[in-house]
Amino acid sequence: MNALHLPTAYFIVGILYLCMPLAVWVVLRKHGIASNTLWCLGGLLFGLSLILLGMRGQWPNALTYHLAMGLLILGPMLRAAALRRELGRPLRWVWLGLVVTVYVAVFAYLHDVVHSDSWRFTWASLGAAASFLWLGLLARDLQMREKSVSAQWVCVAYLLLSVLIILRIPSVMGGLGQPKAMTSDPLSAVLIFWAVVTAIVSNIGFLGLFFERLNRHAFEAAQMQARQEEALGLSEQIAQLDRRRSMGEMAATLAHELSQPLTNIYLITDRIETAQQQRQDDSLKVYLQDLHRNTQKASDILSRIRAFIEAKGRRFERLELQRVVADVNAMLGDLTHHGTLALQVTLPPQSLAVQADPVQLSQIFMNVVRNAIQATQGQALRQLHIRVWQEGAMAHISLTDNGPGLPDAVLSHAGTAFFTTKSDGLGMGLSISKTIAQQHGGSLSIGNSSTGGAVVELKLPVVA
Repeated sequence: MNALHLPTAYFIVGILYLCMPLAVWVVLRKHGIASNTLWCLGGLLFGLSLILLGMRGQWPNALTYHLAMGLLILGPMLRAAALRRELGRPLRWVWLGLVVTVYVAVFAYLHDVVHSDSWRFTWASLGAAASFLWLGLLARDLQMREKSVSAQWVCVAYLLLSVLIILRIPSVMGGLGQPKAMTSDPLSAVLIFWAVVTAIVSNIGFLGLFFERLNRHAFEAAQMQARQEEALGLSEQIAQLDRRRSMGEMAATLAHELSQPLTNIYLITDRIETAQQQRQDDSLKVYLQDLHRNTQKASDILSRIRAFIEAKGRRFERLELQRVVADVNAMLGDLTHHGTLALQVTLPPQSLAVQADPVQLSQIFMNVVRNAIQATQGQALRQLHIRVWQEGAMAHISLTDNGPGLPDAVLSHAGTAFFTTKSDGLGMGLSISKTIAQQHGGSLSIGNSSTGGAVVELKLPVVA
């Protein structure tokens, strides 16, 4: 009794070739892959040919010989057409039909006319081996073009199957083996086993080829999107740099053009003050002093802007923070018309000093105080709390208002150049303040207080 019953083995392999292509077709159908139908139809026809071969002696010879041989060569040819389509080399159907017709005609001639089993077996084996060899070479082309591991496995499976089929020819032609598909020998057993492996590997490989392609396209799309986002970010940076250059030119122009009218206002204030003194009328004295002081401060700021644009050195000096806070209180009175924003001050017991440009430092406080005034509009009691303390080598100055605070979406961009929530704002105040703090060896941060309201904290190096 033979350990391997070949008709049963052919039948099982044939069923496997019928089932697996159907599974592949179902999976790939939704992706609209044109070669999917050709590949799966080729597998079905080849599986049917194996079933017919296994039924020799039980079904008519017309089915198990002539039709089986036709399907045996047509199945791999359809799969070859599928791979050629993927390679962009469509197969001409006239040539396909002609090859199959010639193959079946020669087989029928050797079987029915010549009655030579050896030549018939050799012809059938050569046709099958050639078709599998073609499939393996096409899979190799796909593997080389797309660097596909799946295509490489398909190539190996079909090339080895072709070699195993060809190995049976010399033994049959030399009279050492029987010229029958159902001959039970070790080589036939290996051939059947590898046919099962090829059925599995080829279908999974064909499926994997498209999943590799989908993953590659997804990766390329992600790379393209990353490049687009990078290009968009770069274009935004270029646009921002262009805006900064334009702002620099505008600032230079304004600093130049406004210096003369500010000088005139300063002189007019002096003349009014002199006239008031001659008339011994002090009713406007406090207003004239405020006007004089603010005009002088505006002139100093414009001078600093011009010096910054012209890359001139800054005027650093030792400043007592207690005195700075007193100046903020005076500035607060100017900006809020005396008393509409209550100021609370917490100072350290010891004197605390920093090395800074007084005009630039006042510019930081002016920006923060102006924001606090706008943020607390509508409050029954408008407050600004200034707290000064020392941590290590750094002096900390926090300014906390009792407004609504900043939303998270705004807080993440606060202090960024040209970002503003004000309809009439440029978004440069806090950005300039941050730059000034960094130029002084410190930092400026914006956040929300735990008790509500926004808090701006300035850190500067302490000097003795």
